[in-house]
Amino acid sequence: MSAERLAAGSPAERWTEAWPLGNGRLGAMVFGTPHRSRFQLNDDTCWTGSPASAHGRVSHASVDGPAALARVRSALAAGDVAAATAAEQDLQLGWSQAYQPLADVCVESDGDREPGTLERILDLPTATSTTTWTTPARSAREVSWVSAPDGVLVIEREVTRGAPFSGRVLLDTPHEDGTVRAGAADATITVRMPSDISREAGSKTEHALHDPAPGAAVTAVVALRLEHDGVSTGALAFAGARRIRIVVATATDFVGMRIAPHGDASRLLAEASARSAAALARGDALHARHVADHRALYDRMSLHLGTSGSASVSTAELLRGAAEDGDERRLAETVFAFGRYLTIAGSRAGSRPLNLQGIWNDKLLPPWRGNYTTNINLQMNYWPTEAVNLAECHVPLLEWLGDLAERGARTARELYGLPGWTVHHNSDIWGFSVPVGDGTFDPVWSMWPMGGAWLCRHFWDRWLFSQDPEELRDRSWPILRGAAAFVLDWLVELDDGTLGTMPSTSPENHFLVGAVRTGLTVSTTADLAMIRDLLTNVVSAAEVLGLDDPLVARAARALSRIPREHITGEGLLAEWYDDSPDAEPHHRHQSHLYGVLPGDAVVPWTEAELCRAAARSLDVRGRDTTGWSLAWRVGLRARLRDAVGAHAALRDFLAPVREPDDPGPSGQAGLYANLFCAHPPFQIDGNFGITAAILEMIVQSHGGRIAILPALPAQWPSGRVRGARVRGGAEIDLDWRHGVPTSLTLRGDIGSVHTVEMRGEVTRVAIGPSGSTDVPIR
Repeated sequence: MSAERLAAGSPAERWTEAWPLGNGRLGAMVFGTPHRSRFQLNDDTCWTGSPASAHGRVSHASVDGPAALARVRSALAAGDVAAATAAEQDLQLGWSQAYQPLADVCVESDGDREPGTLERILDLPTATSTTTWTTPARSAREVSWVSAPDGVLVIEREVTRGAPFSGRVLLDTPHEDGTVRAGAADATITVRMPSDISREAGSKTEHALHDPAPGAAVTAVVALRLEHDGVSTGALAFAGARRIRIVVATATDFVGMRIAPHGDASRLLAEASARSAAALARGDALHARHVADHRALYDRMSLHLGTSGSASVSTAELLRGAAEDGDERRLAETVFAFGRYLTIAGSRAGSRPLNLQGIWNDKLLPPWRGNYTTNINLQMNYWPTEAVNLAECHVPLLEWLGDLAERGARTARELYGLPGWTVHHNSDIWGFSVPVGDGTFDPVWSMWPMGGAWLCRHFWDRWLFSQDPEELRDRSWPILRGAAAFVLDWLVELDDGTLGTMPSTSPENHFLVGAVRTGLTVSTTADLAMIRDLLTNVVSAAEVLGLDDPLVARAARALSRIPREHITGEGLLAEWYDDSPDAEPHHRHQSHLYGVLPGDAVVPWTEAELCRAAARSLDVRGRDTTGWSLAWRVGLRARLRDAVGAHAALRDFLAPVREPDDPGPSGQAGLYANLFCAHPPFQIDGNFGITAAILEMIVQSHGGRIAILPALPAQWPSGRVRGARVRGGAEIDLDWRHGVPTSLTLRGDIGSVHTVEMRGEVTRVAIGPSGSTDVPIR
């Protein structure tokens, strides 16, 4: 399918024009410049810091957390926002660590500086980048991929007409603390990451710190091997070559969240060198192994929106065309396929979770440190995973959360004197879980201990999609229970007899108290929606597992006292406890709509008034926002059955970025030339959020029913879906024409029963003895 590829007619001049490759751990950005082809490398374990950095800038023991928390609550009860803010700032313990680039590989060849023609393709079904070009001297092509089965980056060059190559391969690193060694056919780099990122109190200026002490930082190595059919002329230099093959492997001494890096560079060099040598020995089988592995995941699911067109259309033309002629269907198909591709490339067995940049980053000080931002962005990275039939790619997040819960238990116990576990606004590879800040930070970022509650939604959705009781019992239940134990003791009884949160924030947003701008308050809608969701799911999990646990009874009792969402006098779904006016009515976060998405408590068939208020809230938020926020709004509109609104927000998301060099965040949201999402700057969460949202427009499965074409825009009259997963453990194929379904097939466990909503009717469908049922279309 022509929509399943990215194409360009010139080399990448900017990083956001390069093609991303990856195998979960090793990422590469491919620029495709014939005379000097750059491959910018990342390893997902290359972060600043160490296990010691997870505890923050000062010891928990030096902060009397319960006393500070009591001062915050007392000040809020007295209406003294300034005193509450000052008391909260006593709880701020530092910053997460930063994701790091690792190295660059450059392939230089003489005589290719001014190609007459050039085409760059990223083929999504095979996860392969191909650059072809012609010059007066030759016609040639470069093919590259990052292999999961062999754990390496492979670069192949071949002359198809004319003179052979003469040139060299260069291996370098942006880190000052790096050592490069090169021979005729191999080269290595040894790099020690920074031990910390320093930030002066009250300042946004950051710089890296280097500590040579054992265990204080990650050591990483790159091992490169070169093979060609020409003559070696020096270190990684060649002449008279018609074929070149380069294999690159990485290794680091990152072992785990709680284990200090060992620092043994010789061991790492042996590991990476052995991996690169083994891969090189496979010869021409390398690519076939890679493609088979990738397609085993990629081919499970597809989406087609009834489009056709030339395969030669470039991605830039696709972006411009969708903006100019109003038909975004082919671009939407490509963006959807690209999101599935990025999931496979960025999150595989044994890898770390996708961060703000996925696994692709070229900056020593990336925006927002490239961390795990837990108040929407990390979660959004994994919103599509189960539904697009890539359950294996969800596992890195779930495994990391298991380790994070142990870190978060220390934070709950030592900082607040509470049971269970919690995490705040930011985290990292080491499990940072304390409130961010340096004692001067705004509480709207730092005072948010709801990260665990929100992240637990992933464990519950995992169960809903998989229906695997063993995984629910062994992996998910301890994490769900621990998060519930924390929030049950975090809740306080308010004057009206309800249970609420004090202090409370609505992530990153502010309201007005007279002329005073603040975000610190009591019982925000977001807090209560997340806590209700967590406790409801804990009660349901215990029922599934047949558990008799006193905590479950506490959760059930608490649920009866936690208020539901309410509607303001202006007809909006309220964000604040006392309906305070917004300081930023068009704010990018819409966490008060959590019950709509990613939660499932606010659904049109039982909560029509709340849904209307949520839609009105989105209207007031407006259309001008960040890339990931637009993706969330598409999904929210889809869940609210607002096809027109979802389509309008989608078109805003798919707009080409007008100023690609604008570092943001004041620049325009949209898509860069390589379809990376612009926050701006680049953040990958929007790519995954829009993938989930597009599917939500066509198939939904939350709230106990499978809804077919719930928010299909009139502009998508025909299409088909193959292999989408739905909650309840089933898989579906769907065709539609003229805006109505023409065929629907459910596959799942024999005898399982599913509630299906289609064309306004709700029916119960049982999976037949073949494991597949064709649902009648009325």
